[in-house]
Amino acid sequence: MPPQERRATPPENSRGKLPFLRRFSRNSSVAWAWALLAPSIVLVVAVIAYPLLTGISLSLHTVVMTRPDLGRPFVWFENFARMAQDPVILTAAWNTAIYVVVGVVSQFIVGLIAAVVLNRRSKNIWIARTIVMLPWFLPPIAAAYMFAFMIDPRYGVLTKMLSLVGIDISGQGVLADPNLALWGALLVELWRSYPFFALFLLAALQGIPEELSEAAALDGATRFGYFRHVVWPLLKPVVIASTLLEGIRLANSPTMLLLLTNGGPGDSTQVLSLYAFQQAYQRFDFGYASAIAVALLVVVIGFTSVYVRVNSTKER
Repeated sequence: MPPQERRATPPENSRGKLPFLRRFSRNSSVAWAWALLAPSIVLVVAVIAYPLLTGISLSLHTVVMTRPDLGRPFVWFENFARMAQDPVILTAAWNTAIYVVVGVVSQFIVGLIAAVVLNRRSKNIWIARTIVMLPWFLPPIAAAYMFAFMIDPRYGVLTKMLSLVGIDISGQGVLADPNLALWGALLVELWRSYPFFALFLLAALQGIPEELSEAAALDGATRFGYFRHVVWPLLKPVVIASTLLEGIRLANSPTMLLLLTNGGPGDSTQVLSLYAFQQAYQRFDFGYASAIAVALLVVVIGFTSVYVRVNSTKER
């Protein structure tokens, strides 16, 4: 055997140790990976899995905090059957659909316009971008009460300004009118939340190479043609993600409606998430509230799956 080959051969007593060392190294890597994942797993279980399983369990029980004498009996799907007999549920479901669809579409359109306008190179463009993003930084309670005062039928600034151009919203006011209250809340939600879309879309527009614009201009493409055939396909993944996130937020977060109308007047602004909140923390019926929340969760998951699948099919 040549000297070089003899040198490359491991010693006889070390041949049996190499597989063990390799196995030890592999096991230590796996253990180290699990050690790094453990905090995230604990957080997911504590923040997501445990509340979700608790909510599902509550939906299958009768839990009325003001009636401790009832105990906590297991009632199977009686809470869900009760939803079918509740006349408020149908109204809340319809209002939820309007609130989510109109809210997402209006915010997306205004956010897209803002992103296109702000997508330019200028020394002081950061000032305009900061001003546009300011409503998003405002807490919901501040935005709600500020707009409630601005459209007050007696002292509201917007009420007086609209009266100058012949639009009268005085009298009982927007938020006290069953036909206008939901649209007034959507206006407040639009003002506060459109910067969410503007931020997402502006980031996507900033990532489009300028060479594409120059190539489209050389080919004679109009601005609309360039946007439709070049920009829009590149924006589509961001559009899908942002609309999905905002739709889920509007369906699950009744904060603005709770602060502005609390579901009134009557049930004209009642939505499913707000109704579940009222059942839990005003009537203390946690079993029925959990059933409403679980039903809403199933609807949101189903809609999300269909929405993502349809858009993925179109892309393919």
